[in-house]
Amino acid sequence: MSEKTKIKIDKAAIRRICITAMCIGLGALCNLFSLNIVIFGGSGMKIGLAGIFTTLPAILYGPFYGGAASAAADIIGCIIAPSGPYNPLYTLTAFAGGFVKGLVWRLLSHVNKKTFRIIGTACFALFLALGVIFYAFLGADGINCSVIATAKSVPEKGEVNSAGLSFVSRLITDRVHTTDTFTLTSVPDEENVVLPSVTYLGEKVTVAAGKGAFANCASLKSVYVPDAVKSVAYDESLADVTFYVSENAKSYAALKEAGAKIVTEFELAPVSVALDSKGAFEYGGYKFTTNDSYRTNLAMYVSFATFALTLAGLTGLLLVLAEFLYSRLRKSEPTYALRVFASIFVCEMLVTTLNTVILKEMTYASSWASYPFIVVWIPRAIEGVFICVIQAYAITVLLKVLKRALKVDFDLPRSALKRKDTDAGAADG
Repeated sequence: MSEKTKIKIDKAAIRRICITAMCIGLGALCNLFSLNIVIFGGSGMKIGLAGIFTTLPAILYGPFYGGAASAAADIIGCIIAPSGPYNPLYTLTAFAGGFVKGLVWRLLSHVNKKTFRIIGTACFALFLALGVIFYAFLGADGINCSVIATAKSVPEKGEVNSAGLSFVSRLITDRVHTTDTFTLTSVPDEENVVLPSVTYLGEKVTVAAGKGAFANCASLKSVYVPDAVKSVAYDESLADVTFYVSENAKSYAALKEAGAKIVTEFELAPVSVALDSKGAFEYGGYKFTTNDSYRTNLAMYVSFATFALTLAGLTGLLLVLAEFLYSRLRKSEPTYALRVFASIFVCEMLVTTLNTVILKEMTYASSWASYPFIVVWIPRAIEGVFICVIQAYAITVLLKVLKRALKVDFDLPRSALKRKDTDAGAADG
C-alpha cells in the first residue's frame, strides 16, 4: 500500500470519527432536555430526541458506528444528566439498538419504495384505527370522554370493577393492577386507639398512619396496630405511647428501629372501616386521604391507548403522504422517510423489550417487579411508536442536508460507500 493511499484512508477514518463524535455530543446534549415519566412509582420512560443524532452514524457508516455512538451517548448522558444509578446493562442495550438500526438500514436498501409505502400506510392506518376504537369503546363505557385522560376524568377502581365493560375497555382496565394507599391524618382523641383495617369497595387496601395523625390526641396512651397497616409515622411526641404491634406486622421493623415502646403479645379486637370516597374524608372519627394512584395509572393507560396511538397514526400517515408528494415533485431524488422509520422502529421495539426485562427482572428493589411483563411493556411500546414517527421526520431532513454536505449516496452498497468516503477524504486534502 502506497503512502498516498494510507493518507487517503486515514483522512476518511478521521472524517467518520469526527462526524460520529459530533453526533454523540449532540445526542448527549439532548439527554439534558429529556422528560422522565414515572410509571408504577418508578422511573418508567425517558422521552427525548437523542436518538435522532445517534441514528445518523448507523446510517452513514454502518452498524458498528451506530452501536458505538448509541453506547457512548448513553454513558455521557448518565454522567451529565443522571436519572438514577448507572446500569451497564442499559449501555449494552443501547449498543444493540444502534447496531440494529444500521443493520436494518442496510438490509432494506433494496426494498421497493412502493412496498414501503403500502406497508407504512397499513401500519399507520392500524395505529389510527386502534386509537379511534379505544376512544369509542372507552367513551361508551364511561371510562373516559376526554381527548387526553386525567385522573379526574376517569372513574375510581370500584366503579370500574362493578361496571359491565366491553372487551375492548377491559383490555385497558385489566392492565392496571395498582391499589390506592389510604393515609390516616387524624384519629379519635382516646386513651386507647385501634388503627383500622380498611376495605375499599369490597377490597382490602393499604393503610398508613401519616405524620401528625396523633397530634390531637391529648390523652393517648396506647396504639393498637393491625398487621395490615403499612407504616406508622413515629416521632418524639409519641415517646410515652405504647404501641401494640406483632412481629409479623408490616410496621414492626420501622417502629422498633425508631425506638418506640412496643408490646408484641396482646389480643386485638379489630376495627374495620369500609370506604367508598375520593380525596380527603372522615369515617367514624378517623380522617383519611388517598394518593389516588389507581386513577392516575388508569388515566396514563387510557391516554396511551387513545391519544398517543391516534396521534402516531395521523402523523405517520402524514409522513407517508409527504414522502409520496416529495418523490413526485423531485423524481430524480430518492426519499428515505419510511426506510428511516422502519430502521428506528425495529430498534425501538428491541430496546424497549430488553430494557423492560432489565427493569422488571434484573433491577433490585424495582417497583415494577410485581407487575406482569405486558403491563409494563405496553405503555413503553406505544410511546416508542410515537417517538419513532417524530424522529423519522427529523432524521429524514438531516439526511438530506448531510447528503449534500458529505456527498454520500445512502442507496449505494456498503463497499461503494467506503470508496466514496475515501475519495471525499482525499478531496478534502
